[in-house]
Amino acid sequence: MKSSGKLVLDNQKNYILLLIGALIILMTMACSGNGNKGLSENEIESYQIEILDSLVVDYLGMLSWSHISPDGQKFLALDLQKSDIILIEKEGKIIEILNKSGDQPESIGPNLMGRPQFRNDTEIALLGTKGLFLFDFKGNLKQQFKPDFDPIMNFIILNADVFQFRDPNFAIALMAGRNTEGSGFYESTVGTKFEAIDLNSRKYSGIIPFPDNSRFKVSEIFPVTNTVPVLRTNKEGLYIAFKNEPRIFFYNWENLNKPSKEIQLQIDNFQLIKGKDPKSVNQNMISFDTREFAYGAINQLIWVDGQLLVNCSSGLSDEEYERITNGISDFQEIFNLISEKNQSQWAVVSEDGNLIPVEIPNNLGRIEFVDKEGNLWISPNRNEMERDYEVLFKARLR
Repeated sequence: MKSSGKLVLDNQKNYILLLIGALIILMTMACSGNGNKGLSENEIESYQIEILDSLVVDYLGMLSWSHISPDGQKFLALDLQKSDIILIEKEGKIIEILNKSGDQPESIGPNLMGRPQFRNDTEIALLGTKGLFLFDFKGNLKQQFKPDFDPIMNFIILNADVFQFRDPNFAIALMAGRNTEGSGFYESTVGTKFEAIDLNSRKYSGIIPFPDNSRFKVSEIFPVTNTVPVLRTNKEGLYIAFKNEPRIFFYNWENLNKPSKEIQLQIDNFQLIKGKDPKSVNQNMISFDTREFAYGAINQLIWVDGQLLVNCSSGLSDEEYERITNGISDFQEIFNLISEKNQSQWAVVSEDGNLIPVEIPNNLGRIEFVDKEGNLWISPNRNEMERDYEVLFKARLR
């Protein structure tokens, strides 16, 4: 959803919900924490991040890093202000700048619905309301895969990992529209949550019904700002979590309708939003309260060297939230205060849900992706310093 350009604040801090830059910034900052406060105690020694190298790009603007090619030779990044997709070689030289959204020939739709991905070493995959598009490195359209339903722009976070390839011919994507109900602002647990895209048969299939053991599978309803999923694929299957639920569900590729394993995360004081009676709200109205962004959150999942990493935050209690926002009406200031107080942490997830802390240096921010050799590629913590160039750090988990 695009911003209307005007945000109206009432006494309850409610806004019209559109895709606005402040939300993207908040979610990026949520993955930039380096403390370990709130993680469950564990006798195992914490992991460390060792920086090996860096990629420097001469670019003025704010890039959101998206993907690395299977051969490790090229990178994809997004300029969120311009909706440009930047193709970069491993030495840092910009090869091509693509823009395939908006009203133009070969447009994918109004906006991207997930991070751009490399399908292989020669093609870029983009997901929009018009389906999945494949382009070569010059921006020439190679193929389009149209869905058999009309995707809608639900609440989206442009740098979220909700579009991933299992292999070059099979992708998983979060695409609203198959199970439409109301405005899409409140979560519906009816039907399926994701789409499986088979590039060989050119078919879309609804997969992953809401798990029976999810705390959201109840009679109350919850805003999508707190149910937005995160996922991570590997050779055996995929891990899925929902933002305000400290539980991870694992699905084998052979059965994408029922999880084969569930992991209850041991996160201290994880703050949960309460559901609402469906009769008490207007489900066709699109609005939100900034309080919804200060609850506990599962922000990101990463698979590296046979281990699952999670980025999470415990959230703020009602009292903490009221104390830091009392008397403040400025939208951006509220989000900055939330991100400062509700810092996230990285941890390795054990089978019993215990979290082994990962110590990340202060100058590092979000873990963006993992290459075929198991190296982590991490964007900088933008709060630490301002640069007139872009940088991406290559690191290992030790």
